[in-house]
Order: sequence, then structure tokens, then C-alpha cells
Amino acid sequence: MKKALLAGFLLCAGPVGAARGQDKAYASHLMVDQEVIVASRISGIVETIAVDRGATVTPGQVLATLDSRGADADVREAKEDMELKKAEFERAQTLAASKITSTADLDEKKARYAVAVARWEKAKTLRDYTLIRAPFAGVVMEKYARIGQKVIEDKNEPLFKVTAVEPLLARVYLPEEELLNVKVGERVEVVADRFPDARTTGEVQFISPVVDAASGTFQVVIRVRREAARSVLRPGIAVKIRFTRAASR
Repeated sequence: MKKALLAGFLLCAGPVGAARGQDKAYASHLMVDQEVIVASRISGIVETIAVDRGATVTPGQVLATLDSRGADADVREAKEDMELKKAEFERAQTLAASKITSTADLDEKKARYAVAVARWEKAKTLRDYTLIRAPFAGVVMEKYARIGQKVIEDKNEPLFKVTAVEPLLARVYLPEEELLNVKVGERVEVVADRFPDARTTGEVQFISPVVDAASGTFQVVIRVRREAARSVLRPGIAVKIRFTRAASR
């Protein structure tokens, strides 16, 4: 039983069929660094949905909109109040220059104008929150939003799930004796387990500064080169990472 467990560990975290002096291959899976559930920042009713599952989106792209009539009215009201407070402040400036009003009255009008500007900016921000946007470039993996759905701010209800497509990464765990061999920037070979013709290259992006005492391994993250001709190389695919240069040192 112990031998079986040890063999399973070596398959996941150690070299695959490699001896010292030969190329070393490590089992891994491709992954991405970002995947988020997109929710609304404010309460409202979903009015339109602009994307579906599988859609490729760019940062800030509108995914859906909430009914904005109330928010639009708040912006108009805040703007009118701001313009009124601005006129009062400018009038106070003129009177203060003529020594007709006090400095205290001028300071009060200035403060009221500043508060009105802040309220207008806040109203515009809340109106912008009626636009549900993509947080980064990626693919819409799930669409939960429904037209007419009521979303409540405090409940953090999911509307979409967006997964980044870049960078494409792989994580491997190397034995501690390789600690001085592997280098950041080192190029490696990446081969899909079930699609041996799907080969690409990668580059060591991160080397953990800590060795896990229990397993005697340390983490290495590889940034994998994505090629249009190798579309099978996508998040979740099982791959082998081959360190050719590290093995020859």
C-alpha cells in the first residue's frame, strides 16, 4: 500500500520516466491565473444581457445592464444642486472681494460647493455601476443573469463567470536536488498527454523560495506559449513539462 502511494506521488510531483543525465519530464495541468464570478455592485433589475456563454470579452466590456432610470434621475438632481452651489460660491467670491461678505461666509459656500461636487461624482459612479462589465480579457464560461432578475447588492448574486485565457500556466513540483539547476527564464518543452503532436514551449516564471519539508519538493510555475495551431492546449489539459537544459547541468 505504501509503495502504491509513493508511486502515485512521484507521478504527480516528480519526474516521469527520467534518470539523471536525461531529459526530465514532470506531470502537470494547464491553468490560468484569473477566474472570477461577476456580480452587481448595486441592487437593481437586469434590463439587458449583451453576451452569452463562450463569448470572448475585453476589459471593461459591458456584459449586462441594470435599469438605470433611478440612477439617471439621481445624477440629474445632483448636477443641478452642484450648479446651484457653484453659483452661490462664485457670488460669495465676488462679494468677499468687495468686502461685502465675511470670509466665514465664503468658506461656508466653498464647502457646500465641494460637498455638492462629491455627491454628483458619487451619483455618476452609481449610475456607471448599472453597467455590469468584464473585469479582464477572457471568455464567459457561465451566464447566470436573466432579464428581469432582481439583484440585491448585499447578496452578491452571481451574474457571469469569466475566465482569463492569458497567461496560460502550468505548475510543477521539482525535487529539492534540482533547486540550483532550474532558473527563472529557462525554456522548457510542453507536450499534451493525450495529444502528443500538440507541442509548445514555455518559460519558467516563478520558483518558490521555500522547499516543502514533507515532500522534499519546491513549486515552479511555467508560462506556456499559446499557439493558434495548438488550440487543444487549453486550461485543464494534462501535460508533461520537460526540462532539457536543467538535466544537462
